[in-house]
Amino acid sequence: MEIDEVAARVVRSYWALLLVMTLLPLVLVGLAMSGREPPYTAATRLQASSRATDAAPGDAGVSIVVSQVKAFATSENLLSGVLRQQHADRSTVKTAKAIGVTGLGTSTVVELSVKDRDPGVARRLADALGAAVVKEINESNQGAIRQQMDDIDKRVRTLEKRLGPLSRRAGAQPNPDIGAANERERVQAELTDLRSNRSDLQTQLSSAGTASVVQPAVLAPRTNPVVMTAAIAGLVGLVGGILIAVVTETARPTIPGQRRVARRLGVPLLGWADRGPEQLADLGRRVRLAVKKEGVGRVALVGAPGPLPAGVVSSVASAVYGDGTKVVTARPGDDAPDGEGDGEGGPAPAGGGSGKGKSSTSVVRAGTAVMAKKAVPALRLCQVHAFEEIDPGSDDVVGVVVVVGPVTRAAGLETIRDLVAASGWPLLGVVGAARKIKG
Repeated sequence: MEIDEVAARVVRSYWALLLVMTLLPLVLVGLAMSGREPPYTAATRLQASSRATDAAPGDAGVSIVVSQVKAFATSENLLSGVLRQQHADRSTVKTAKAIGVTGLGTSTVVELSVKDRDPGVARRLADALGAAVVKEINESNQGAIRQQMDDIDKRVRTLEKRLGPLSRRAGAQPNPDIGAANERERVQAELTDLRSNRSDLQTQLSSAGTASVVQPAVLAPRTNPVVMTAAIAGLVGLVGGILIAVVTETARPTIPGQRRVARRLGVPLLGWADRGPEQLADLGRRVRLAVKKEGVGRVALVGAPGPLPAGVVSSVASAVYGDGTKVVTARPGDDAPDGEGDGEGGPAPAGGGSGKGKSSTSVVRAGTAVMAKKAVPALRLCQVHAFEEIDPGSDDVVGVVVVVGPVTRAAGLETIRDLVAASGWPLLGVVGAARKIKG
């Protein structure tokens, strides 16, 4: 199945559903949010980390930094502490939903924003949250290293206090203490190792980076979210309508367009039944050609499925019959059928009178001009009836013409195929109607 056919099936069959599913949530959201004051937004910028390696992976690294800041900013303990500190009577759950964190390019600088109905509260919360998040990030990145450095410094001070007495005892004269000398060497070796370890930890601390507040909180220009929210609601409704249409199409498939129906049945699209006199005349010619090709005596108009309205049947029948008579001027030299010529090869007078130079009338019938005193109806090529009017016991060969609207159910085509298979009648073609056919 082609993509355009799928789109046509959804749009043509369910355009009213899609329209309602799009406009209804859009209007409801617009009415619900009308009259509400949009909240104030205060935004601060944080240097989440000064390590160059954090930005190296590009968008992936930025996503990690943003997620880390958002996790700290919306944590229950940190948020409740900030609200108590700022004396803000706000729910932690609602405040967490009002916090947003976005990355700025591929850097480790992020923007932390807070929405609130009070501009002062929004600014205070943004500043306090920024400072608290920076403290938490630094503690997370550097806390373990600083703790190890503090432990090393404490041990170094203890060893340095022991080193002085050991040195005096080891250098005492005239009887130096050999044991003190050995202990002094061990303490000095441990001090050397500790200082080396501290130097390594200092290097790690430098590479860990330090978070900081780059920009204090500032109020952003107010924006009305009604339009955006309503548009999102309409889009969600449209998607829901498409899903409903797809499920319905799966259960009851349809075929959009008259030409696709003709292609499915393997017959030509003969014309249109409701597009004006010119299209009707063309339809009549095409049906007569199909009738001549198949050699049938009658035409049965069939809906797909169901009976056709009388107006559609009459329209197609009149197009096939064409003009019953056509009065034209007789050519000089034509013979009068009743022998009332002028004796000089001139035309007979109209109405049975006499007189030269007068033109009489003739009837064109099946392409042949026949002189007559009054119009005689032309013989019709075939009879056109609705399928319900066809006598199954007749010996006439009947040609089937299917009349379809803009959308046809696939089950209707199966009905047509069953009819053709059961009757043995030839399928002449498809006649299209621009509007939905209501039987």
